[in-house]
Amino acid sequence: MEITRTHSSIEHIDLDQVARSPLQLAPIAVPRVWGGDRLRRELHADLETPDASTPIGETWEVSDVGEGGEYHSVVRSGPAQGWSLRDLIRVAPEGFLGSDWREHVDDPEQGPTLPLLYKFIDARQNLSVQVHPSDELLQELGTPGRGKTEAWVIIDAAEGAEIIYGLDPEMTQEEFLERASTRHGVEGLRHVPVSRGDVIYLPAGTIHAIGAGILLAEIQQSSDITYRIYDWGRVGLDGQPRQLHLKEASRVAPPAFLPPCPVPAPEGAEAGLRRRIDGHHFILDELHLEAGTAVELPSEASTPRFGILSVLAGSLDWSLEEAPDLSLEKGDTVFVPAECPRPTLSSRDGAWALWMCPAEPGSSA
Repeated sequence: MEITRTHSSIEHIDLDQVARSPLQLAPIAVPRVWGGDRLRRELHADLETPDASTPIGETWEVSDVGEGGEYHSVVRSGPAQGWSLRDLIRVAPEGFLGSDWREHVDDPEQGPTLPLLYKFIDARQNLSVQVHPSDELLQELGTPGRGKTEAWVIIDAAEGAEIIYGLDPEMTQEEFLERASTRHGVEGLRHVPVSRGDVIYLPAGTIHAIGAGILLAEIQQSSDITYRIYDWGRVGLDGQPRQLHLKEASRVAPPAFLPPCPVPAPEGAEAGLRRRIDGHHFILDELHLEAGTAVELPSEASTPRFGILSVLAGSLDWSLEEAPDLSLEKGDTVFVPAECPRPTLSSRDGAWALWMCPAEPGSSA
């Protein structure tokens, strides 16, 4: 759906009202040579794409990446329709990000930015073998921006589908990169089978790749910095070989600790909510509701922070006394401002959803 700005000035918006309601955002289609058409077919029937034949690898559901605006999420309905999330954050940072919004200012001249990026990924083909830098490495290099720690939730996986997660124990990162430079990049990689519902946590510095036949949700630091190590001899959408970044990758240190893969599921569940990741950069809760059941969306114990709610299967009804009810279906994602009261969520036919928010300020998890 094409979204246009409908207000002549953001001052015309009742920001208090907007900050107390969930924001439905227009997904941003991102063409990728390895993508397919599942995001259009299964999650976003009205997705705006260049043309029906262009492979769409990702939809950025909640995004504030870059300065050009191309990857800034835009509100698709309600009083703030047509305004970007960046606009709203810059005008009322505490209302939308929370009282700790100053922690999300990388450049004082630019102002605060959203620290997280949420997306769906359709891997029709294998993605490249790649690695992402950490915050610390970028600071050391004097490179602006954030590092990239991320997590995946497998929505669907073909029989035999697998991911690449780190290296075999006998393979060092230095040796692997040396082999990659001589076109032996598939040797020494750790292949892990995955299936629907698996959760994978990837600290910055983890060599990884998504395998063919996987549909997943990804929550990550707000960053688009990727160092491509090996790409299966593939050319890009422009017909040219895709660039590799072996020199940059050689500067990336592997994480001190690599979590189990997949992340073990906790025993039991409280009111349908399960904490899956409690990391340094973000928290990920998984929500399972049976038909006719309800749960209250959790409120943070200390500092109010924004959140992201995404429905992976079934449907959710958002209910709050002081605001209109909202029905969410499979593929729907909403940005929940820090000042938005947390609602009761119920389901008519059962639901599988994710609730994500930034880690507690000052967390060292």
